[in-house]
Amino acid sequence: MVYRMIFNQTAYFGRGAIREIPAVAKSHGFTKAFIVTDPVLLETGTAKKVTDVLDEAGMPYEVFSNVKPNPPVECIKDGVAKFAESGADFLIGLGGGSPQDTCKGIGIVTANPEFADVLSLEGVADTKNPSVPIFGVPTTAGTASETTINYVITDTANKRKFVAVDPHDIPIVAFVDPDLTDSMPRGLKVATGLDALTHAIEGYITPGAWSLSDCLSMQTIRMIARNLAKSADG
Repeated sequence: MVYRMIFNQTAYFGRGAIREIPAVAKSHGFTKAFIVTDPVLLETGTAKKVTDVLDEAGMPYEVFSNVKPNPPVECIKDGVAKFAESGADFLIGLGGGSPQDTCKGIGIVTANPEFADVLSLEGVADTKNPSVPIFGVPTTAGTASETTINYVITDTANKRKFVAVDPHDIPIVAFVDPDLTDSMPRGLKVATGLDALTHAIEGYITPGAWSLSDCLSMQTIRMIARNLAKSADG
């Protein structure tokens, strides 16, 4: 049997990882960021931790915060239009699953305008072009959307969700910085930690599991078991 694992080009882990964003962006030749986030992260100051880093480096950016939970098709379309007007040349998905998934949708539709209806991305999407470059910056532990090829969109007209699976949508770089997750409310830490645990268990018991994925899944389960309660209480 042949197994396939798709990764980011690079992932940075550790406190202060977001401080690498400007240098990495410049190394790719990027000149302006389009930050996709949600209103809560703006209100709590979490997004400011990233924009402060960009300000210090003199890197221009535009913020799109019209992200809804379980992002609807209309949110993706709005983001595509705003990105086109912004003059930005790369995306930063800043947040939990909803901002990350919205960012992926914006990047894919911008690069593949024949999917502008968004609904046609359902399932294994037959896109031809890689997404607009994305930097994934998670603020929760639950979804790992910053490192995967999947994203979830809500079809509001038909009151349903659908999954898009597309190797073209994976962020080229992920910045996993605990400084962004420390400020989560206790309930959100518990919920997203259990979400991560669920994904790890799924990864271990799935019929597609193999030796490398088993190692990663088991270590994830151990780490969450040892640390989730302490994280929630601290």
